Parts: sequence; C-alpha cells; structure tokens
Amino acid sequence: HPVVLGAILVLVLNDQVLKRAWPGVTTGKLSDVAGLVFAPLVLVAVAELLLGAPGRWDRPSRRMLTIAVGATGLGFAAVKLIPGFETAWEAALGAIQWPASAIGDLLAGRSLPPIRPVVATPDVTDLVALPAIWIAHTVGLARVNRGGVNVAARAAGMTRTWWYELGVAGLGVAMLAGATVDGWAHTHDPNSLETIFTPWHAIVYASFSLVAFLVFAPSLAARLEGRNPVGAIPAGFGWSVVGVVAFGLVGLLDLAWHVAFGLEADTEALLSPTHLGLGVTSALIASGPLRAAWQRPDERPGEATWPSFLPPILAVVAIAGVAAFALHPLNLFVDAWPRWPYSLFDATWYGPNIGIAGAIVPTVILMIPLLELLRRWPDLPAGTATLLSGGTMAGLTFLHDGQVLIGAPVLGGVLVDLAILALRSSPLPAAARPGARSGMWPIAALAPGLLFAAYFLVVSRTGPVTWTAHLIGGTIVLTAITGLALALLARHPKAARAG
Repeated sequence: HPVVLGAILVLVLNDQVLKRAWPGVTTGKLSDVAGLVFAPLVLVAVAELLLGAPGRWDRPSRRMLTIAVGATGLGFAAVKLIPGFETAWEAALGAIQWPASAIGDLLAGRSLPPIRPVVATPDVTDLVALPAIWIAHTVGLARVNRGGVNVAARAAGMTRTWWYELGVAGLGVAMLAGATVDGWAHTHDPNSLETIFTPWHAIVYASFSLVAFLVFAPSLAARLEGRNPVGAIPAGFGWSVVGVVAFGLVGLLDLAWHVAFGLEADTEALLSPTHLGLGVTSALIASGPLRAAWQRPDERPGEATWPSFLPPILAVVAIAGVAAFALHPLNLFVDAWPRWPYSLFDATWYGPNIGIAGAIVPTVILMIPLLELLRRWPDLPAGTATLLSGGTMAGLTFLHDGQVLIGAPVLGGVLVDLAILALRSSPLPAAARPGARSGMWPIAALAPGLLFAAYFLVVSRTGPVTWTAHLIGGTIVLTAITGLALALLARHPKAARAG
C-alpha cells in the first residue's frame, strides 16, 4: 500500500537526513509517527504468513488487524512509560541493526561485532504520536472490507458538501485554538493584555470572520440567484446561522463590558459573562457539521467511516473544547496535580479534593459526547475517542506549562478506542455493547477509568507523586462510577422499559 511505503520512506529519510540537518521536536516525533503508521500492517502480514495463510496477506481479518494495532500502540506506550520495556526495546533495536553491521564488518575483513543495545532517550511527550496507529487501522480495514464495500460510493462522499462541513468544523477548532492561546497569554505575557486588540484575539476573530462567510455563503449565493436565502441554508446549519449573529452581538457586548469594567485577569477571563457568551455562541457555530451528519441517512445503518466522519468529530472537539477551556481550573489534564506537595495548600485535604473534582469534570465533558456519538453511530470509526480526548484536552496542557503531560489524553483516548473495538467482538450480550440503546455500561465505566489510569501513569514518569495509592485508585474508580451514572441517565425511556 502506498501509505505503508510512504511511511517507511519518511522514517528512513528522517532518521538518516532530517534529524541531522534539523534536530528538534518535529523531526524527533516524525519517526515515531511514521513507524506507528506501518508497524501494525507489517505485523499483520508477518502474523498471517506464520499462520499459514500466505494467500491472504493483503486481506487481513478484522480481529488480526485490531490485535496488531493494539499491540503496536500498547507496546509503544510501554516503551515510553515502563523502564523494563525501554531496556528490552533498546536490545531489540540493537538486534535489528546487527545484521547490517555484521555484513559491513565481514565485507571489510573484520570479525563479527557483538549485539549492542541502541540507546533510546525516553520522552513521555512522544505519546502524542500514538494517533498514527489509526491511520494503519483505516488502511487495513479498507482491505478487510474491499470485497463487500462500495469503495467508489464512499469516495464520492467527499463531495463539495463534505469540504464545506470540514471548513466550518475546522474553523470552529481554530476559534478554540485562538481562545486557548489567549489563555496562555493571560498566564505568560500579561503585559500584552493591556488592550483587547492582541494577536491572540486576532486568531479568534479572523477565524470567526472566515466561518461567518462560509455559513452565510449558501444564502448569499441564493439571494444573488433570486432564490429564497433562508431555504438555501444547508440542513443542520440553522443554529450555526444563529450562532454567527449571536457571536457578533456578544462580541460588541464584550467590548462594552471592557470599557465599563476593565480587562479581566486570571480566572476572571474564564467567568466573564460576555466571554461565556462567546464560548456558547462559538459552540453553536461549530455544531452545524455535527447536526448535518446526525440528520443524514447512513450508507450502512449506524456506521461511520473515515474520512466522511471527520467534520462531525471536529465539530464535537470544538464544542467539548469550549467547556474544557472554560472549566480548565478543574481539570487534572492541565497539570501534574498528584505531584504537588500538600504544603502548597492551606490544608492537606484541599489539594486532593480539588484534584478529584478535576477528574470528574473532564470525565463529564468527554463522556457525554462519546456516549451520544456511540448511540447515534454504534460502529464509530476507530480513533474517534483518541481525537476527542486528545483534541479537547492536549492543548490545555500548555496553559500552565504542563505540556509534559500532552501524551496523557492521547494515550487515554487510544486505550478507550481499543476497548471499544474489543467490546464489539466480545461475547457480551448485545445490550451491553457500545451503541446499544438499552445502555452502554461497560464502555461507560471503562472509558473514564482508562483515561485516568493513563494520566496517572504518565504523571508518575514525570517525577515523584505525592498522592497515595488510595487517592489514585479511588479517583480512577470514581471516574468510572461517574461514566456509568451518565450512561444510566442517558438511557432512552423505551429502552429502559424494555430492559
């Protein structure tokens, strides 16, 4: 497959040329991304050859593909987080490179060299590359389904409508990114906030201007053609139109608020009424692609696929991200709270209690959209939870210099996606599988627990942890209970009576 060959080429080029010419974060992570793209598919090919099915190497089974993707992702995370796995990986790399060294020495007339471990520098931020395994899963799944899926019909799904929805969703994420950068400026460059006309605000308002044009473009075109502009609003985008108008009005109110009461500082910027209004209206704008996808009939009932599902999931990231940003003082993913000494607080109970609340808040923010997406599309594409968790939480780590934790929500999302794949093929009753209308209690309880197990694992690799095993274990269990409660509350009345 060209994706596999391209990933191998990128890996070789990056390791042999780019890292030496431009050492840095980008080239450091690029090899990880490339390796995670092709490694699962290579594992599938090797496994099926060893299992005696050489004629099926280009059509892997769904289960084999899931196992290969899971093994690659979990193995990569283990190497970055667990010292014993890191040592084993260094030895394995040395063994892989030994044949080339041996051939070179033999040709030069030297004796065979010993196998030398390759020194690898552990970096928990490398976990940010983990979503690349879902590229491999998408490529492999396309081959699994090649005989029974109308590939041409799916390709045709990337129409002008798809690009339109992608533009609106992408600009919604850009508005969220601008707000996050502005939040960073509040804590890192307060002198730049003496006026509302800052580069950070420019990101938000430039993105708003572009998305406003996109939202109104169909109506403007209809007006020029003599048609009804209201009837030209795309299905699902009515509230986006309302959001654009409301955002503009709230923006003017925000300017008046600053004139009357001055500029906000610290938490005031999160709780300012006009800022909250801007957040709500930006979420309305971004909701259009999600509403459109929700109303459209599926090619296969309950199934969503990449890349057609990209606009709605980006819309969800933009919406959930607004809540996550507004409530980030109560979010463990923002910083390594379990490492803070109790002496920072007035009482020893204060820090842990706020920290526990910081686990419950992001659990609610992430689980509500995930459960609703699973209810609408039981066969969500693999990688949805990774994109939701990473896209919503990873950027917040920069607000207070906690970016060493950037891989925690990404790893947690990968674990949730793997759990969803495992539950789909499990022997559990149909009513207990992801997407079942009678409730999704297994994944609802598993997902938050996995998210925060990943968080605590990453935190433990960044320094000493002051929280006890009781607090850590109890927090994980409490988030699982929270997820389960959300699933039970969200049960449809008919399904509840049937159950």
